[in-house]
Amino acid sequence: MKLSDYAKHLLLSPGLEDKLISPPKVWEEETGLVSIRIEKPIREDRLSFSDKKVKIPRLEHLNQASAKGLTLHHFANHELMAIELFAWAILAFPDAPIHVKLGFIKTIEEEQSHLKLYIKRMSDFGIQFGDIPLNYIFWKQIPKLHTLEEFTAVLSISFEGANLDYSQVYAKAFHHFGDLETAEIMMQIFEDEIKHVKRGMRVFQNGLPEGKSDWDYYLSLIQFPFTPRRAKGYYFMPATRRMAGMSESFIQNLENYSDEYTGRVNHQILERFSLDKTVWKKSRLPRTNLSE
Repeated sequence: MKLSDYAKHLLLSPGLEDKLISPPKVWEEETGLVSIRIEKPIREDRLSFSDKKVKIPRLEHLNQASAKGLTLHHFANHELMAIELFAWAILAFPDAPIHVKLGFIKTIEEEQSHLKLYIKRMSDFGIQFGDIPLNYIFWKQIPKLHTLEEFTAVLSISFEGANLDYSQVYAKAFHHFGDLETAEIMMQIFEDEIKHVKRGMRVFQNGLPEGKSDWDYYLSLIQFPFTPRRAKGYYFMPATRRMAGMSESFIQNLENYSDEYTGRVNHQILERFSLDKTVWKKSRLPRTNLSE
């Protein structure tokens, strides 16, 4: 199979099972490629895009099965969009170096694994994928992504970068309520997400113009109303960005960035879940002091 054929399969096949088919290990050579920018993926009805807003449950409600299921459904939606959008990038940027496209394929494979984990776990809480309306926040950025560097700035550095914070926060919240199984899933997502952001950072850094700071370059690649606030969660953990290969100056600028949406989180609630700058790892996930 050719890379472009696999990417088309993920985007144009409506069924979830088709979007979860693992990539081949060997690829056919292809030449004469042209850019293909697919406006939106084909999906079966239950997975179709919706403009209906569904809020993710508050952290303090994660002791309830329904809130756990809804939260994981929210994350699963992000995984499906990521699978499709990295396939989109393979088609949209055919001149990207082969190692970059193969990196996208590896990311797709890992996102497929994450989606399967979420689907299986949320079913334990009585929720099936598609039971709740699916937003398309990632796909809304497509018209603005004209270059490979813009794509990685938005998808890898921003959306996936923010998930470095969110995966840590939710691992600690699930752990707080004694749900070690879901906490372990979040830690698996975190450790894979580090790799995804690293891949994006390599593309970003290779495109960095001489004499320009990485922060200024990043700002030049995103367009308002998309801002750097999309690149961090509501509890910023700078150590995770070091793990992903970001420079100290970039991390500091990101940490200091604020806009009209900053400061809306109740930090007293975050403190309840023992959130601090400590980065958990799956191999060292605490096994004691779980709440009843």
